[in-house]
Amino acid sequence: MPKRQKTNYAFIDGQNLDLAVRSLLGWKLDWRRFRVYLQEKYNVEKAYYFIGYIEDNSVLCASL
Repeated sequence: MPKRQKTNYAFIDGQNLDLAVRSLLGWKLDWRRFRVYLQEKYNVEKAYYFIGYIEDNSVLCASL
């Protein structure tokens, strides 16, 4: 019987991740590269990114 590959999911608290990366490292996170990193390093099939919705930021939400 072939070995089944596990499916991994990532649940990301967007505000905490963004604030930590900016304040501790002084970086602006490249979300596309971060997604590739999750897929390659942890075999993440789906990543869910949670942020508070503010109507004025709808363009940002659509781009993620």
